[in-house]
Amino acid sequence: MSDRQTQFDQFLDTFPQPLRRGLQSIPQNSGMLDTQYCTAVMETPGMSPESLMVKMLPAARLYARVPISHFQVGAVAKARLSNDSDEFALFMGANTEFRGQALTQTIHAEQAAVVNAWLQGAVQIDAIAVSAAPCGHCRQFLYELETRRALTVIVQQPDRDSYTTERLPDLLPQAFGPQDLSVKTGLISSRANLPQLSLKTVFDDPLVHQALSAAERAYAPYTHNLAGCTIQISDQKIYTGSYVESAAFNPGLSPLHTAIIRMNMDRLANDGNIRRAILVEKPTTISQRGVSELLIDRLAPGIRLEYYEIR
Repeated sequence: MSDRQTQFDQFLDTFPQPLRRGLQSIPQNSGMLDTQYCTAVMETPGMSPESLMVKMLPAARLYARVPISHFQVGAVAKARLSNDSDEFALFMGANTEFRGQALTQTIHAEQAAVVNAWLQGAVQIDAIAVSAAPCGHCRQFLYELETRRALTVIVQQPDRDSYTTERLPDLLPQAFGPQDLSVKTGLISSRANLPQLSLKTVFDDPLVHQALSAAERAYAPYTHNLAGCTIQISDQKIYTGSYVESAAFNPGLSPLHTAIIRMNMDRLANDGNIRRAILVEKPTTISQRGVSELLIDRLAPGIRLEYYEIR
């Protein structure tokens, strides 16, 4: 049994027995606590969505990969999977660092939780809990959300039990966002219409087609660089990622980064070895190819990034 699994089992022991069954499903559901269980937990006296999110932060931190800072950060996003305002699911995220790479490659916990929710079908994010106060980079990333003006940010306090809540605009006054670049929607918007894309050359490869589907989901209102990625690891599991932009540019994430988030949140154990990596994109004023090749060379030496262009 891995150290992370042992620590996760210890986390479960902090909950009353009747509540543990649903929590046990989190590793099998890619860091998600599903709607049905969240609804059941809310029937527990004294339990609120905010308190449950804070109680889940120690488990979220277990997913951190931090070989540089050794500072684990966990985040939990409260998201809706349908338009029913009374139902929600919770999605974990954690920070990821890449040894030997520039710090700009780092994935922050808030980014991971949002992407985990987004790529598992969330239609709206209403709140996010964090084990440490969000940095400016993350506040800017969160401000890209469609729900940015109403988003609640919950910060766990040093005693681990109490927390504070604030609206995102109060944490990012005089914010620069999509509206400043004439973009009327935001990340995870019910108003978004997915394009139908095709490759310049026809390929009969399921992994290439999965990367193309991921490109159709990309959020790229500033450059229109629609891009998607597929990675396959040694146990044949497959993870896809979609490119996501920010009005401030730097807090965006390449499709390879979001695929890595999906991989990390699916595995409490050590990461599997990447055997294939596929990038599909429509290059515009920018391209994801260079940064993806750089990261793949570090994560999987000897593995060539397979690259395909969209019409």
